[in-house]
Amino acid sequence: MRRYHQPAAVEFDEGCQPVRFTAWSRTYVVAEEVEYWEELLPWWTSENLGADLEELTVRHLRIRANGPQRSAVVELVQRAGEWFVEGVED
Repeated sequence: MRRYHQPAAVEFDEGCQPVRFTAWSRTYVVAEEVEYWEELLPWWTSENLGADLEELTVRHLRIRANGPQRSAVVELVQRAGEWFVEGVED
């Protein structure tokens, strides 16, 4: 899997399922949600002291996406409300 840290805009349907995302000035359609998990950042470290649960929660969403030129498995990660493309596997 190639690793990135590319900002992304992720769109969800009414059921909170991802339907598309935009990164690198291109829009990709979500064909399938492959995996979803959450983790908590260490609340006891000095940089996280006083942070609320939402700020400490990191969401990982692995999807199969169809783009303008090809399909790929993409790992999207949300930290502090911001989404990023963290990895792409052809």
